[in-house]
Amino acid sequence: MSADSPAVGLVTAGSGGIGRAVTEELLTRGVVDRLVVVDVSEPTAPLPARADFRQCDLRDPGRLAELVAGLPAELSVLVNVLGGERRPPVVPVDDVAWPPPEVWDDIIDLNVSAAYRLTRALAGRLAPGAAVCNVSSIAAAMPWAVSPAYGAAKAALEHWSSSLAVLLAPRAVRVNLVRPGFVWSRQWAAVDRAEFERVVADRVVLREVPPHTSREQTAADIAAAVAFLCSADARHVTGQAINVDGGATLVRAAR
Repeated sequence: MSADSPAVGLVTAGSGGIGRAVTEELLTRGVVDRLVVVDVSEPTAPLPARADFRQCDLRDPGRLAELVAGLPAELSVLVNVLGGERRPPVVPVDDVAWPPPEVWDDIIDLNVSAAYRLTRALAGRLAPGAAVCNVSSIAAAMPWAVSPAYGAAKAALEHWSSSLAVLLAPRAVRVNLVRPGFVWSRQWAAVDRAEFERVVADRVVLREVPPHTSREQTAADIAAAVAFLCSADARHVTGQAINVDGGATLVRAAR
């Protein structure tokens, strides 16, 4: 990308908590000049002035093709935030350890395949020096008995990301990961707040000392790590994962 061209990035799941925080942080820190923000749902509040919202279901090949056709010729940042689990699931789940194949496939598609399809479609548009950051989860790095499918999906995302870092390195394109820990979200809301707080108190080892630290991680914490990895400050960082989990993975207890 030429020095006089604006740096443009793309963030998926931009209407959600983490996606919106990433959008704001990338623009505030000047990592990019403009952002294309993609989500299947409209934002509930206005996005920053330099963010252009595009409504798109990335799992729909036709809509994905339309999205890609309308993007700039070069991108400097790609952040794949899209993930989680559909609520309610595509079919009822009686046992989370053994979800129906339709649910398993849907979770894999949402957390791995959607990121693959978008990145594959945009690979030729990533400018020299561009950065790709995939949002994973600590579920990829430890047993995740509350949803083995989700843990498996994020582990697959991480393996693919490390291979992608090698494949894109000759073009000076970096690929990294951020692993959020316990961030209150729509996924947790399907359980309940009391259960979330119990798990955080049990698993997060970093002590709560306001205003310095809190026991639960926030979307802004995740966004700060993403922005660093996408910035020139991390120009020699590729194929790496940053845990933003308050030390939860140090305990490595099965969830």
